[in-house]
Amino acid sequence: MIRIILILFLLTNAANAKCKYYAYADVENNQLVNKKETYTCEEKDNIFVQFVTDEKYHQALTMVFIVLLENL
Repeated sequence: MIRIILILFLLTNAANAKCKYYAYADVENNQLVNKKETYTCEEKDNIFVQFVTDEKYHQALTMVFIVLLENL
């Protein structure tokens, strides 16, 4: 069950990316030459990376770390 939830989460995370498409070319004698296409996507980091690196989660990360050490 957890595997299915994890797979769905990973699939939806990639779907939230902001993508841009650029294309440009030179026109000579009514023909396109030097055509270049660029497709770029900006994705957020996954939730684990955000949890570890983002400033707004630093207290929660500290508490999780302390609780884990306490239970060991």
